[in-house]
Amino acid sequence: MADHPHKRLTSAQREEITRRVLAGEKAVPLSKEFKVTSAYVRLLKKQALNPDPVVLAKSYLKKLAPHELEEFKKTLATTTPEDHGFYSYPYPERWRLEHGYLLGEKLFGRRPSKRVVVECMTPHLPKAKDFRFERPRPPRPHHISQIPPEFAGDPDYVAYYLSPICEQIVRREYEFALADYEARFAEADEKAQAAKDAELEADMMDFPKDQDFRPAAPRQRTGKHAKGKGSPFTPPKRRKSR
Repeated sequence: MADHPHKRLTSAQREEITRRVLAGEKAVPLSKEFKVTSAYVRLLKKQALNPDPVVLAKSYLKKLAPHELEEFKKTLATTTPEDHGFYSYPYPERWRLEHGYLLGEKLFGRRPSKRVVVECMTPHLPKAKDFRFERPRPPRPHHISQIPPEFAGDPDYVAYYLSPICEQIVRREYEFALADYEARFAEADEKAQAAKDAELEADMMDFPKDQDFRPAAPRQRTGKHAKGKGSPFTPPKRRKSR
């Protein structure tokens, strides 16, 4: 009986593949030599470079119940990210896709699946046609509640985020963004508003005045009715019924 083309490798073979792929050999020749897929070779390399990946618990990705799904949709429709402390610069009132995961953790203690987040948040995400550059808003003081969950466990990141130097950097970025907005869009906004005002004023000038509403002169009769004395607005006579 012939061996299966993709038979299970031994631990020694896996160690050899890992050693050789880390040494610089390509995944495709190794996959042909050991009769495995190139994706499996790359997976061994990835596992060797990151031996302790972050694994989420099954309960953390549990599906939402029907009543939880309704509450999730209602919260999205009636609140903004700023109401929940999900500050996103420079538009804190606009929902973003990553806010869906944070909202699920806050309401139910677990992160919803990607399908649920995309399906529920798509109607509330800003559309490209509705987007326009707005004046940047000044940043708020940093607080530990604004740190994403994946970085909250890193004490070095938390210490840096709450340090004065980080707030100074964010403040400096706001000043640069404000200067860029005023240089690129403020003048264009002023010109657009001035054009609208001029168009409105022109429409008001073309609007007829009170003195323009004068009674029209009576029309002159022509032809065989030119010598008649009746008004040109006299309705025609009805025929007598027999």
